[in-house]
Amino acid sequence: MAVTYYSPDCRSGNNVVPRARLGMCSVSGAFNIATVGEGGGVAFVDEDVVQMVKIPAGATILDFVVDVPPLESSTALRWSLGDGDSESRFVLNSSVGISSAGGIVRPGSTGGVVGSTQYAYAADDTIDFKIKTVASGTPVTTGIIKLTVFYTMDA
Repeated sequence: MAVTYYSPDCRSGNNVVPRARLGMCSVSGAFNIATVGEGGGVAFVDEDVVQMVKIPAGATILDFVVDVPPLESSTALRWSLGDGDSESRFVLNSSVGISSAGGIVRPGSTGGVVGSTQYAYAADDTIDFKIKTVASGTPVTTGIIKLTVFYTMDA
């Protein structure tokens, strides 16, 4: 059964305070797969979600960087990066994190959705890392998924 996990940056009480006309801002989140206190300590299954960072209403996304550790030993892993309205707004079915290699995903890179920047949020939301498919074998249960999002608050 799919589970929603939360990076420490998305836990209740950790809010991004929106302020207009700040120019470029950034928010970062990390999820330690092995840390039970963060909801980790178990292997991901299909459709699991990790809410990585909070994004305030009025934010316009400029760029993002997803740092993915090796997540499983096969080649079946697929994941997406999106939000409450579109689970793959930023990354669609990436295979970064398979075998013994992790990697970095940015807009337009492997799995990164071309044209995903300049999206403006009308309401508060979270950017979520969603496991789409895992292998029937034993996925890796350690590593830290990291996400940094750059945005403006011009309005």
